[in-house]
Amino acid sequence: MTTDKYIFKIGELSIPYTVTESTKAKHIRLIIDIEGLRVVKPKQVAFKQVESMIHDKSAWIYKHYMPLQSKKTAQYKRKWETGEKVLYKGEAYPIKISPNLYNSAVVTFSGDHFEVYTDEKVENRQEEIANAFRKWYIDAAYKTIEQRVDDYCKIIGVSYHKIKIKEQKTRWGSCSKKGNLNFNWKLIMAPKDVLDYVIVHEVCHLRHLNHGAMFWQMVANYMPNYQKARKWLKENGVFLSFHISR
Repeated sequence: MTTDKYIFKIGELSIPYTVTESTKAKHIRLIIDIEGLRVVKPKQVAFKQVESMIHDKSAWIYKHYMPLQSKKTAQYKRKWETGEKVLYKGEAYPIKISPNLYNSAVVTFSGDHFEVYTDEKVENRQEEIANAFRKWYIDAAYKTIEQRVDDYCKIIGVSYHKIKIKEQKTRWGSCSKKGNLNFNWKLIMAPKDVLDYVIVHEVCHLRHLNHGAMFWQMVANYMPNYQKARKWLKENGVFLSFHISR
């Protein structure tokens, strides 16, 4: 895939955006999140078509771009200090920094707070703690997601090949033709019903590898309120990160 950067103007407002060519894309997609505006297009589609679509969708872009940018400026880089909070299964838990008892930063969860053992004299302490948390989240995500996938596979009557936990910018989950299920580790920060929605979504793809009417009916059969979880993820997914609001 190739990615290029451009500027789109709405009145006096200049909005930077990227255009990525993808051999897998079937049509032009506009994506707006906390990172900004991104466009994914099929390789054979000319850039003029992208410009035309952006122009046609200018009102939609402005409506969704500005609120997210306001939220982005209301965030700050985490300092990884005692008292800060991190998300886990939809709840915010405080962290406590304790003297290092190990060779590198280690994260533990007691049920009501996270404790991080680290050497405060280490120059890259913040990066070390962030990496330790990422590892803890990935491990927790795999254990939780694997169990929920097994549960739903039994209920629905399907089987998968293997599960992978990844870090993706634009996807929360995916299912391949071979029956491989991929999930974004940041889902472990989301509420249980939101995590379950993504799992049900991907498990249903094991039977319907598309987004047709039969697929969505199947999702609704096993999760009647899936639209509520889907809306939550669309509106709040950008906050499933190491950034926190002021």
